[in-house]
Amino acid sequence: MDQLVKPAGRNAAERGPAAAHDVQERWRADIDGLRAIAVVSVVVFHVAQSFLPGGYVGVDIFFVISGYLISRNIVRKLEDGSFKLLTFYEHRIRRIFPAYAAVLLAVLILVLIHDLPPDAHAFGKALMAAILSVTNIYFWFTTDYFAQPSEELPLLHTWSLSVEEQFYLLFPTLALLAWWAGRRWFRSGVMAVFAISLAASAYGAFAYPTATFYLLPTRAWELLLGTLLAMRLVPPLRSDASRNLAAGAGLVLLGAPMILLTAYSPFPGLAAVPPCLGAALILHAGESGTSRVARLLSTRPFVFVGLISYSLYLWHWPVLALHRIGTLPLPTDSKMIERGLILVLSFVLGTASWWFIERPTRNRKLVPTPMLLAGSGVVALGLTAASAVLIFTGGLPSRFKPEATAIAQYLSYDQTAQFREGRCFLTLNQPFAAFDRAACLPDEPGRPNHVIMGDSHAAALASGLREALPDANLLQVSGVACPPLLPQQPPIGRSCPELLDLVTEELPKTRSIDTVWLTARWNASRLDTIAGWSDWLQRMKQVAERLEARGVKAVVLGPSHEFRSALPRLLAEGLERGDPDHAQKALLPAVFELDDMMSRYAQANGIRYVSMVKLLCEGRRCLEYAAPGVPIFFDSNHFTAAGAKLAAERIRASVAQSETSRRR
Repeated sequence: MDQLVKPAGRNAAERGPAAAHDVQERWRADIDGLRAIAVVSVVVFHVAQSFLPGGYVGVDIFFVISGYLISRNIVRKLEDGSFKLLTFYEHRIRRIFPAYAAVLLAVLILVLIHDLPPDAHAFGKALMAAILSVTNIYFWFTTDYFAQPSEELPLLHTWSLSVEEQFYLLFPTLALLAWWAGRRWFRSGVMAVFAISLAASAYGAFAYPTATFYLLPTRAWELLLGTLLAMRLVPPLRSDASRNLAAGAGLVLLGAPMILLTAYSPFPGLAAVPPCLGAALILHAGESGTSRVARLLSTRPFVFVGLISYSLYLWHWPVLALHRIGTLPLPTDSKMIERGLILVLSFVLGTASWWFIERPTRNRKLVPTPMLLAGSGVVALGLTAASAVLIFTGGLPSRFKPEATAIAQYLSYDQTAQFREGRCFLTLNQPFAAFDRAACLPDEPGRPNHVIMGDSHAAALASGLREALPDANLLQVSGVACPPLLPQQPPIGRSCPELLDLVTEELPKTRSIDTVWLTARWNASRLDTIAGWSDWLQRMKQVAERLEARGVKAVVLGPSHEFRSALPRLLAEGLERGDPDHAQKALLPAVFELDDMMSRYAQANGIRYVSMVKLLCEGRRCLEYAAPGVPIFFDSNHFTAAGAKLAAERIRASVAQSETSRRR
């Protein structure tokens, strides 16, 4: 099964907390404790997703906190006539920019030292977007199934900061104008925008998941929920019992989604309501007194983590992303120790950033406003200049050997034509109606009909199989996250059930089909239990048996080898370091175990099976190049056109040999 585009990328930093550190008239330790819950949930989700599959809701908790604190500050100053826009924005810069700039500068230095030109070029664009506070819009535009994996983008987590900063830009001005028009207009306007944004988010989570995830209009309701609290529209909780009940319910509403939601849950939409409501209940319960939950959140460990939460959030994702692409290697082969080291390093950097950057720059005596603004301007201009250089030079290719730069260009490989994307390979949310039958189901009389069906691995191989079978009609039926398994189970692409029905039901009835080639990124479907594996293999068997029952030969193509990182990057790094085995060291051993399991199961159940590992590897050493200077994969596991041609020729030869043996 394909690694899904998380419309939101969601096996990535696409879900992280925002800053939400604001001046309060009465310091509330429980709010720092609530920040701690938010940031820890997100960090744990990113570092060890299986431990807290819905931990990404921390971002939503932070949006509510931020909306509450910002709005309370603005509303109370509007009430006493002391609100000034310039003072507000100076405060925002003081709170947010120094630590933010430090992280951007540190990542920039590491990118210049280590990253190959395509990666550095992409980073330059993201850096420019981060400086302009539009990374949410940038990543919305650049989100693509075959783009650099979200886990490898060191600034991806800044999307949530951009959402908040856009809110900071718009809300104070609009609040000031509405206040001048009358308080009734202000309240009515906030409630109307809240309702419209929530409705748009609920609809968009299914219809336009990527845009809904990243953009302010569908996230604004989360911030405005805090605004509604700050406007004192909810009656205060006068008794201890009511506060304990509200805060306790809030804690349950925070915790349950962290456990029950997954990276595939449609989000934000209505799924974001429970954690946001939970945060709002805890905030509201603390307005008029204390509660058992507030006392827990006010303990020193919670408060400390809450105090460093902004810096911890800023640093943890770059540490994780740069480790994944090899910029920050860790001296261990243990997954648990690796996770522990990432957590420790993130907390150390977050604490240092809070102590040495956040605290001093928030002190107007240590850093007067003119110094702050001048320093921030100089740093912003410097970062802007650096990003422009990376963008316009294509990532400063002169830093590397020419042969390394040449192979690294495959990191920018455009697979659209090869995959026939959008026509024969449907994207995650394309309807079945978009499938181009004329282009994808050729019907030239007198030629045998072969069908390749599956996910992106089927789309990658189709061009090669078309060349390897020049005398056949090669029908391509493929879609993102569409493994050939019955019954279809979520998470699946929108059109997967119809695509599978087309291959197993419609085509055998209307066409004479010779062979259906079934393939997928099987390694992405790995399950943790024997029972889960048994169910998955049974579902694969059902597809093959259904086709065979209709007189169609079904051939399962096993998993191909796979690397821990993009193969062009590994090859370029090996050339740069003079290490010809660099890529081989990054092979995923689990693929070989999976191939053995699938091969044994297929043999025991009479399923035709082709071991791609045996075709492309000798022992535990696998092909890296499809031709001189051309990698077999353009990422960690998808064939280039040359790679698909090579693989398909070997498949054809292997099947021909097997058929000869069967006839004997």
